[in-house]
Amino acid sequence: MKMLSFAMTLLMSVSAFAYSANYTNLEDRTNYVEAVSASNQDGVISLRVVVETDGKVLPTVLVSEQANGFKCKVTDVLLLDSSYNSAKRTFTQSVEAKIIWTPGRENSGCLVEFFHKSLYGTKAVIFMENRDVNPSPIYEDEY
Repeated sequence: MKMLSFAMTLLMSVSAFAYSANYTNLEDRTNYVEAVSASNQDGVISLRVVVETDGKVLPTVLVSEQANGFKCKVTDVLLLDSSYNSAKRTFTQSVEAKIIWTPGRENSGCLVEFFHKSLYGTKAVIFMENRDVNPSPIYEDEY
């Protein structure tokens, strides 16, 4: 009985395996995420999507544009949750992408795109408007 309750607790706590408790849910549209306010750690943003697939195929996540010295990198894509619909014969999967960033000049940012056959135009623009108002959480040497 103890093993069963442990297994149920583990299954119910999917967020324990997530990169961050501070994340942005993306839908099939362009989302704008301010880097400083969305970051709970130094230079880390977590973006989540839900995909529907006939197999267990994670979306591809790419940084397609970077502007004014702002740098982004997709470090990992994690499957958080998967459920099966036997009537439709499809899986519904919650996926989180971990993005690390370093700031650029004012009005800098990057474009992160999610590619999957069940997603249409799912993008996140990660940006920073004014470094004086929102200083970077990442230490920068000023030479």
